[in-house]
Amino acid sequence: MKRTKVINHAGFRKRWRVYRMAPVAMAVGAVFVLTGCEKSDENVTLYQNSDDCSRANPSMSQQCADAYNNALREAKRTAPKYASRADCVAEFGENQCTQAPAQAGTGAEPQQSGGFWMPLMAGYMMGRMMGGGYSQQPLFTSRAPNSPANGKFVDAGGRNYGPVASGRSMNVPKSAMAPKPAMTHTVTRGGFGETVAKQNAAAHRSAAPMPRRSTGG
Repeated sequence: MKRTKVINHAGFRKRWRVYRMAPVAMAVGAVFVLTGCEKSDENVTLYQNSDDCSRANPSMSQQCADAYNNALREAKRTAPKYASRADCVAEFGENQCTQAPAQAGTGAEPQQSGGFWMPLMAGYMMGRMMGGGYSQQPLFTSRAPNSPANGKFVDAGGRNYGPVASGRSMNVPKSAMAPKPAMTHTVTRGGFGETVAKQNAAAHRSAAPMPRRSTGG
C-alpha cells in the first residue's frame, strides 16, 4: 500500500511539473522564432537600370522607376568622392566617373576648379520591405584592370555582390539595405579598392569551413 501511494504521488508530481513547464517551453520557442525572423536575410534583385527591372516585372514599372531614382539620389550622397577626375578614373576606369553635385561636396578642397568627382551608378539593388514598400541601394563597378571591383557590383561601403548582371536575385544581410552614411571626405587614389579588397577577404574568411579539431588517440 505504501508503495502504491509513493508511485501515485510521484506520478502526480511528474504530471504537475510537465504542465507547469509547457508554457515556458512555448515562450522560449517563440523567442527563438522571433529572433530568427529579426536576423533573417533580405531577398533582393540586382538591376543595371529601371528598364531591366520593368521588363522583368511589367506590372511594377512605376516601382522600378521610383527605386532607380531613389538609388540615384543615394549614390550622389554616399558614393566615394575624389578631389580630381584622374583619381576617380584610376579607381573606376574611363567613362565611369562624373562630377559630384554641389550638395554632395566634402570638407576638402578639390584639386581642380571643376569640383569633386564620383563614380557613376552602375546598377541598384531592390528588395521588398515588410511594411509593403521597396528598399533600394545604389551599386557601382570598376573598369580599371587592377581594381578588385572590376566587373563586380559593389556598394558604397565596398561590399561585393558578384558579377555585373541584371536580374540576379540573392539574399543579403538586412544591414546591406540600411541607409549608408553620407560621404563627407575625399578618398585617396586606390583607397576604395583597398576597402573592396578588405571586404572580399572578410567574406572569404567567414565562408571558409572551420578546421576540424583533432580528438587525439
